[in-house]
Amino acid sequence: MSPCPAGCCCPHPGLLVLCESLGLRSLPRSVPLSTSALSVARNQLCNVDHLLRHFSSLQELSLSHNLLARFPRGLPPSLESLQLQENRITYITTGALRQLGNLTRLDLEDNRIRAIQPGALEGLSKLQVLTLKGNNLTRLPPHLPASLTHLDVSANCISALDLPSLSALINLQVLRINSNCLRSVPDSAFDRLPRLRSVDLSNNLWVCECDILYLYRWILNGRLKMATDLVCNEPVHLAHRLLLNLSVMTICPHVLKPNERTHQLDTVTVTPTDKSWFKKTLAEQISKNTAVPVVSKDLPESHVSSEHYALELFIYEDCLTLNQTQSVSPSHLKTVTSPPDGEEKCRDNVTGRYPQSNVTSAEETHSVLFTNRDASRPTSEPQLLTQQNSSVVIALLALLCVLVALLMLAVLLVLKQVLRRRQRVAPLDAGSGG
Repeated sequence: MSPCPAGCCCPHPGLLVLCESLGLRSLPRSVPLSTSALSVARNQLCNVDHLLRHFSSLQELSLSHNLLARFPRGLPPSLESLQLQENRITYITTGALRQLGNLTRLDLEDNRIRAIQPGALEGLSKLQVLTLKGNNLTRLPPHLPASLTHLDVSANCISALDLPSLSALINLQVLRINSNCLRSVPDSAFDRLPRLRSVDLSNNLWVCECDILYLYRWILNGRLKMATDLVCNEPVHLAHRLLLNLSVMTICPHVLKPNERTHQLDTVTVTPTDKSWFKKTLAEQISKNTAVPVVSKDLPESHVSSEHYALELFIYEDCLTLNQTQSVSPSHLKTVTSPPDGEEKCRDNVTGRYPQSNVTSAEETHSVLFTNRDASRPTSEPQLLTQQNSSVVIALLALLCVLVALLMLAVLLVLKQVLRRRQRVAPLDAGSGG
């Protein structure tokens, strides 16, 4: 048996076999059973069920960019890395991965997966990297293995975070759930993930109302690497505005009423202490984030320190032309970008870009958050001044009334004297006439 099948490239004969872009409709028959890394990417394979069962040394397998309509069956239990991106897989059943307990990396990006049965991934106790980007999922897969360190479910149709599924990921370090249909995040959603260090929540359908205050406060903590340019989709008067450019009063007007001691939102209580915390934390966050950080695709620390996926170290074309190995940048090192304009992964999932006029400076944001709140509180000095002015006006009116009364009294006295004088003069005039 030839150590390298016809048309394929074998940098390490018998160990690493690359049979890419050959238009294959079935697996090559002459692949050595001792092969540890096999790539048959970019072919026309429709079914490979049970064809690789006897490859007991196979650790890495790439079936990406083929025509597989379902998850392949009968794969060898020795597999540690399985790449199935850009196929036509629509669902994953409970028993599909039952024998793959050694998997540490599973890539299902850009398929058509709309359902993953409960427990389908639960038995993968060594799985660290799971990529489900660009599918049709409407919720997080249930019963995810606690061993996960990197989870990418971006560009799906997820509209809500399932707390039980998320809280079980105690080892999770990187979470990408951007370009979905999230409207808010439930309280304490990320509080039970002690190792979380990078999150991408951009390009969702955020409703900037009271229910988003947990996420608002959580972002202001500034303890994680994440993009802070979350854009509001609703309500209409806040559409296209940055979440962190809004004040608490704008997001939830009744939270900070002047005469309200406390206000409870589910499990969140806003007290005077919280108000001072908001002010201090927002100032620190804005001063630190003058430029919005860009979230890039991270790799597990163990993966960076000791690379052992041999398929990622070779390019098929270079292997054929130069007959030598060459390191390449794996696809998962690309910077996270939003889906193309023509790609619709979720109906009405369009948040748009915010207008530049809505972006305010740190001082403006700080003043909006707290000046509006303080302005609603009446001070005692204006009230005292108003009372003094009222007293002066009353005194002036009283004095005017007294003066008018005296004037009227004087007029009456004069009239009385005039009448008396006329009465005295009238008889005299009568007597002289007789």
